[in-house]
Formats: sequence, C-alpha cells, structure tokens
Amino acid sequence: MSAPSQPNPEAPRPDASPVPKLLRRMVAIYPLLLVLCGIGYAKYSSYQVDGDAVSFMDISDALRAHHFALAVNGYWNPGYAAALALVSALTHPSLWNELQTFFWVNFWIFLGCIVACLYLVRGMVRVRERFAAGEELANPPALSPNALALASLALLFFSFQRELNLGAVRADALLLFFFLLAGGILLRLQSTGRLLYYPLLGLVLGLAYLTKSFAFLPSAALLAGIFIFGLRRPAGARRAIVTGALLAGLTFAAIAGPYVVAISRQVGRPTTGESARLNYAFFIDQMDRWHEWHSGKMGHATAHFLHHERLLLDSPPVYSYDQHPIGSYPLWFDPSYWTNTIQPHVWPQGQLVRLARCAALLLRYALGHLEVPVLLGVLLLLGCRFGRARSTWLYLLPVSLWGLLMIGIYFPVDIQDRYMTGAWLLFFLPLLAMLRRPRGSSGHAAGAVAVLLAVLAVADATGDIADRRRMLSVTGHPRGAYSTEIYPAAHAIDDLGLPPGSAVACFGDRACYLDQYWARLAQTPIRAEIEVPDHSDPGVFWSSLADPSAVTAALRADHIAAIVSSFAPSAHVPAGWQQLGTSDYYIYPLHPAN
Repeated sequence: MSAPSQPNPEAPRPDASPVPKLLRRMVAIYPLLLVLCGIGYAKYSSYQVDGDAVSFMDISDALRAHHFALAVNGYWNPGYAAALALVSALTHPSLWNELQTFFWVNFWIFLGCIVACLYLVRGMVRVRERFAAGEELANPPALSPNALALASLALLFFSFQRELNLGAVRADALLLFFFLLAGGILLRLQSTGRLLYYPLLGLVLGLAYLTKSFAFLPSAALLAGIFIFGLRRPAGARRAIVTGALLAGLTFAAIAGPYVVAISRQVGRPTTGESARLNYAFFIDQMDRWHEWHSGKMGHATAHFLHHERLLLDSPPVYSYDQHPIGSYPLWFDPSYWTNTIQPHVWPQGQLVRLARCAALLLRYALGHLEVPVLLGVLLLLGCRFGRARSTWLYLLPVSLWGLLMIGIYFPVDIQDRYMTGAWLLFFLPLLAMLRRPRGSSGHAAGAVAVLLAVLAVADATGDIADRRRMLSVTGHPRGAYSTEIYPAAHAIDDLGLPPGSAVACFGDRACYLDQYWARLAQTPIRAEIEVPDHSDPGVFWSSLADPSAVTAALRADHIAAIVSSFAPSAHVPAGWQQLGTSDYYIYPLHPAN
C-alpha cells in the first residue's frame, strides 16, 4: 500500500474562494430540499396506474392476507409488493385512498435512494483517499467530496423527476435503492476489506433480486467477479477475499434461493424468473403479447400450452379466466402462468432488428439525460482529465463496469427509461469521481458547476410541483392520485349494486390492458374478456356485431355479471350500454336469463 498522500503546499488554500464554503452549506441543506420536493411530488403527482401497478397491488393484498403462495409469481417478484403491504398494514387505507398511500411508499423509497446515493459517494471518496498516489499531490480530484455529493444527488433527482417519478407504482426505484447500496458496500470492501461487508453485500443483492428478477444476473456476476479476483491475489489476501466472497454468495443464496425454488416448482423447471423468456419471445421472436394460444401468432417462438384461457365463443373471441381466477385481471396478474410452455428461439434477423431498435432507445435515453454528458464535457473543457496513474481510476472502475454490465444485459432485448437509471448512475458517477483537475488549479470552477447543476434540479422541480398544485386547485380534483375516468366509473359500478366479488368481463384495450384499476376499486374482478380485433374502438365493434346476444349468452352462462368497456367520447353508444358516472366507461349489465 502506498504511503498516505500529503497536502500540496502549492495548492490553493481551501478557503481562498467562497465556493468551498458554499459547497459545505449546500451539502448540508440539499438533502432537506430534496425531501421537501419529494413531499410535493408525493402529494401532487398525477394518476399513472397501469397493469403493472394493479398486479403489485393485488400481490400486496395476498401478502397482507397471508396467502403467500399467491406472491410466488414468475413475472412479478414480491419485494415491492411487500413494501406496499407493510405500509398498508400500518395505515389501513381504504381502496379509494390507497393510491395516495402508495405514493407515500414511493416517497420513503426516494428518501432511501438519497441515503444510498450519499453512501455510494462516500465510498468513492474513501477509495480515492485510500489508494492515493503521487500524482494526486499535483492533480487532486476535479470534484471535491462535497461537489461530488451535490452532483450525484442532482443527477439522482433528475431521474426521479422523470422515469422514477413518485406517481408510478412500480418496483424500479426500490431496485435502484438496493443497487446504489450494493455499490457503496463494494467500495467499502475495496477500501477496508472488512469481512462484515461481504455478507452484507450478499444480503442487499438478495433483496434486490426479491424486488426484481433482473437483479439475479448482475448480482451473480458481481459475486463471481469478487471470487475470481480473490483467487488471483497473493496468498495473504487470497484467503480473506475468497472466504468473504463465499460468505456473500451463501448469504445471497439464503435470501434468493427459497424464492428461486418456489417459482421453479411452480413453473415445473429451474428458473430465476420468467420475464426474460417472455420478453425475448415478445420483442425478438415477435410473438403476440395477448391471447397467443388462440391467435396462433407465435412468431418464431413455439409452445405447447398447458394453461390457457377457456374459449367461450370463437367469433368474436370471448375468453374465460376461471381456470386461474386470481387478481383483478388474471392474464396480467401472472403472465407466466398462461404462457408457461412458450419457448423462444434464436432468430438472427429478429435479433438484428431489435439491436437496432435498442440502440435507438439507448441514444434517446442519453439525449434525454444530457446532464451527465454535459457535466463531463464542462469538466473536460475546464481541463480536467483522467489521471495517468492507474490508482486515480482503477479502484473506482469495478462499480462503473458493473453499471455497464447492466446496460449490456438489457441492451439485446429491451431498454426502457426506468430500467436504465441504476445502470446509468453506477456507470457515470465513478467516472465523475475519477476525473483529476489540472495542475495548480483550485477546482473552484468544477465546484461551481456542481452547485449550478444542483440548483437547477431543485428549481425545475419547484416549478413543476407548483404547476401540479395549481392544476389541482383549478380542476377541483381531491388529490393528485386521482383519475377523472377511473374513480367515477368505479363509484358508478358500486352504485349499481353489484355485490363485491361479482365477476365481470372487460371489453377493449383500454378497459382490459391499459388500466384495470376500475375493477380493483369496484371490487369486481375481471374473469372474462371480449377481444376487439386490431385494437379498434369497442363501441364501433359492438355495433357491427350481427348477433350480440351470442356474446351476452356465453357470458351469462359463465356467471359474468356485466361487461365493462371504454368508448370514445364522440362515439355513438350502442343499445343496452349505460354510462358510468361522468366517465367514458360504460357497462352492459347481464341480468340472469329467465
């Protein structure tokens, strides 16, 4: 180990400029400003519920009712649903207020991400100090610890203003928390080598996997990398690192293993999660995403369906989900059940098309997140450079490479903005920490850039929150977590007198696929579906049916109480359909046959 670095007597004194003092004050108050902004977003974020959110809510209900078998799901891991269930158990919200409660769950996850980000930054600073070499005497880091913390928090906050906003009831922010925490633990392993950090790393990675199945592969790769690195070390260090890696692996296996066994038994083959298999079939083999069994549009995938919807009527297609009547919308509560035997196949042409598409998506993401490249570019224009000595960047490289690995795992199949945040931050934040300032430079300019970035992030959020609050006061909505379509429709279904638990059919893309929250609020689970061809308007399609009574008779025979759909506002309402409140949703009651 090199000798501790000594201060450079020729370097400018820290207090020669107001920038260091400003940085210290900003770092002290900036997390509080982010907390205040988070409170604003938790109160005023708009309604953004989709099928993913409804599935997490349904799984959280199963956990609260101690129906743990229902939380074993090949597509949705239970970590985030467990967080929803915990807060619901503590606060007891009604169905009509639960969404606002879930926004507050996201707020606490946001606070956790702030702490984890600071933990990661402190880890990078410790590694820089621990492995300082002679070059640092003349070329200290471009960003001081305070400047690096400010820039990192600002970049994190930009992501929460966009793809990880608090109104999205999804698991991605919780996964980010665990990834940032794991990065900070990895850095402490490098700077201290303490044995305690190894099982702690395994624990955090195991919890990340329970949050989202994607985490299994990068977690396993990280643990394997530590083990291989240990084998290549001299005898003195080898034993400690290899022992620690084994401890981390055993802890990870103890957390993730029971769930892996449970879902493997459920689907009948070894698996860590079914989302990768299905996404490959959807995006590369170009298989239909819904009702593949009946449509036969398998693309280049194959299947021998063991579980599929029961066909009540062939034309138009009317399906029953009574073979697996779980959740508000069974087809999306556990997609892996209905698609259990789908087998993707390598299709070079489809893979090339998808690679081109993912390259465009990655470029779009980068262009939509210019803060990082702009910050790097400004620092480079100020003369900052990556040091020639390996010690200035080598020990920060593992975290950056881990983030790059995550991008590489997503890239061949599917890239979405919310998937990219953790990988993006883990890749770029160490790069910012690696930069060295020019010889003799004070570094105050780089610090001022970090302050400017942090101020802009909060200023942008303040204006956004004020606009959201103003819109609520103008429209008279009771809260941000409110939909002028879904809530009136659900209240109207309730007012019709359908008993809780009454099975209904959905009809059309909007009512079935895009947002089934109306079914959860009204406590009328979807147990059948009328498919609309080519995603056309259901109102027009119903009017074109030669014999709608065949559809209604098939649904009555399956004990369906009503059909719910959403028609275009200007559409002619077909006979027999009743508007649900002031919404664009309509219901067709199916009274028992005489």
